[in-house]
Formats: sequence, C-alpha cells, structure tokens
Amino acid sequence: MFLRAFKYAVAASLFWQSAILAQKPTIESLAEPPVPSDPLELVTGDAQPVQDAEQRAAAIHLLTNARALSNVRAYAYDLKTTFNAYGSSEGAWNLEDTSPSRETYRWSAQGPSYAAVNLRTNQLVYSDQPSGAIPLRLAQARTAIFFVYGQVGPRASVRTASGNLNGAEVSCVLVELQSREKLGAGPRRWEETEYCVDPKSGLLMTYSPVPGMYVSYDYTNALHFNDKIIPDKFTITQAGQTIIEATTQSVTGTGKLDRALFQPGNLQQVGAGPLMSPPWRVRSREMKGKVASTLQVVVVDGLVTPQGRLTDLAVLASSNAALNQAALERAAKWDDRYSQEDAQAGAAPQSHEVLFTLEFVQ
Repeated sequence: MFLRAFKYAVAASLFWQSAILAQKPTIESLAEPPVPSDPLELVTGDAQPVQDAEQRAAAIHLLTNARALSNVRAYAYDLKTTFNAYGSSEGAWNLEDTSPSRETYRWSAQGPSYAAVNLRTNQLVYSDQPSGAIPLRLAQARTAIFFVYGQVGPRASVRTASGNLNGAEVSCVLVELQSREKLGAGPRRWEETEYCVDPKSGLLMTYSPVPGMYVSYDYTNALHFNDKIIPDKFTITQAGQTIIEATTQSVTGTGKLDRALFQPGNLQQVGAGPLMSPPWRVRSREMKGKVASTLQVVVVDGLVTPQGRLTDLAVLASSNAALNQAALERAAKWDDRYSQEDAQAGAAPQSHEVLFTLEFVQ
C-alpha cells in the first residue's frame, strides 16, 4: 500500500508542479481564503514565522514539553476512558489501553455494535476482530489521546501566535509539515496544524489538525500519574458540532494486572504492525478554465477501511459552501486508489482517518 501511495504521491507532485509552473504568474498571486471562524480557532491575528534556530527550537520545545507532561506511555500504565459519540457510531463507548512495557500493548473498545480486544507484542498483532476495522469515532478518540504530535522536520514551516482561551492567554504554534513555500506573517493557513499551550503550566489546551476540527483538553480535575498530568476530559468538535465528549476514568500502573492479559490466548494473529496510525493528510488541487482567478478550499474528513473503501465523509470547513458537494464527490473517488491488496505479506490490516484539503482554482 505504501509503495503504491508513494508512487501516486510522486506522480501527483510532478503533475501539480508542472501545472503550477505553467500558471505561475496567476496561481501564486491568488489570495488564500480565510479559515472559517470557530470558538476554538484561537489564532485570529497574524502568526509570525520563526526567524532563526533559537526561535524554531523554542517553538518545537513548547510542543515536545507539552507532550512529555501528559505522555502516559512513559511508564507501564492502565488507562480507562469513556466517551459519548455523536453523528456516527452514536452512543456510549468504553476504552482501556494498557502496557506493561514498550514492546507490549493491549487495548480494548466497546461501543454501539462494536467490540474488540487487540494485543501487540514483539511487533505481532493479535485480535478478536481479524478484519482490523475500526469505527471513525473510535479512531478519532484514540488519536486525541495518543497521536496528536507529528515530527517537525526540516521542511516544516513553523509559526507562532498568541491566543485567548476563555479569557486566558495561550501560546499557539502553527505547523505545516511539508510547506511548499516560506511563509510570512498572517492568519492561519488551511494546511497548518494548530497547537495552543498554556504558557504557565506547559499543558496542551487545544489541538486542531485541520480547520474545522478541534480537540479541547480540560485539566480542571486532572489525573496525576507519576510525574504526568492527564486531562480528565476532552471534547472534539467538527464543523461547529460536538462529535465526542470523553472522560478519563482512571490511570494506574499495571502491577496488579493479570499477566495472562498480555498473552495471545484465544486471540487470532492478524499481522505485524499497528492496527491504526495517525490520520493521513491529502491535498489536491483542481483547476477549471485556462485563467486562474479565484482560490477556494474545502476540508473533508473520512475513514479508509482495511479494504480501501472510504466511509463517513463529512465537510469540516469550507470557504464556499457551493463547492461542498463537489468536494465530497472528489474525495469519494479517492478510495479506488488504495486497497489492502497493496499491503505486503504479513502486514496487519489498518483503518485510517483521512483529512482532505481540496483546493478549487477557478
């Protein structure tokens, strides 16, 4: 699957590079539409690009420190979380994630019409759900707990800004992992991921992978686990609507757990590697006409099943609602390009949330 995706990404990149070069005087002059307003869109003024190594290091340190402060996986742990889902897989969910060591993880989930027990040990995955299918809301909840921070590499643009959350100042970092240009000062861009941190505690307060989707963390009754501070609640909103309300029920060590839980037992071996990973990001551009005059953007969310089907499509944010249906149709065609048949022998089946940034140049 990766090789096929890589080949497609290279081909798409070369295609768009040639298209951009052909239209360079007009496309580069097009103003990107503003990101839609949202109560949790905290960068409302101009974000400033980092200017030197010290500023870049300070911004990255803000993120790595926030991750370290709440990283439950720094120790052997047993984490129990409940959440209510809306709009998809609606109802009450129970999660338990536990690990006695870095090489062994067991996690289970139970919700409406779904229940699964999964074990990963020595890189092998065992499950009572061999298909590897994971509902979108479950994937989103586990992403908010475990998969928020990406690797800020040398091609990532980094900008910083001040924000205000419920009357309190926060420090925000905007990251575009594969920036196609060196960014100047300005509001948040559609491709930037937004992190806002409490400068006093160093804790992550809000996280937005794309405009229109926001995770808000609540530490009012935070759980303390060794030297870690775990939010007692978090909420995920999508297009202004709450889709997940989660509560951390407990976090403890694994000393009293039955060691038999970390043996395959009756679970079936399904492959090597994880059953889920951080969301994929897809960016594409469609041009209509010979002369570019306007740029519009629509962000769409969906889930790719292990069989390569795209489900649960929804618009998260849009600069022009008239293009929403066209964006959904474009995203729906994407599922034919990937399937589990591309996976190499022995790889575990995976479900992936996919975040599409669809540009329309008209």
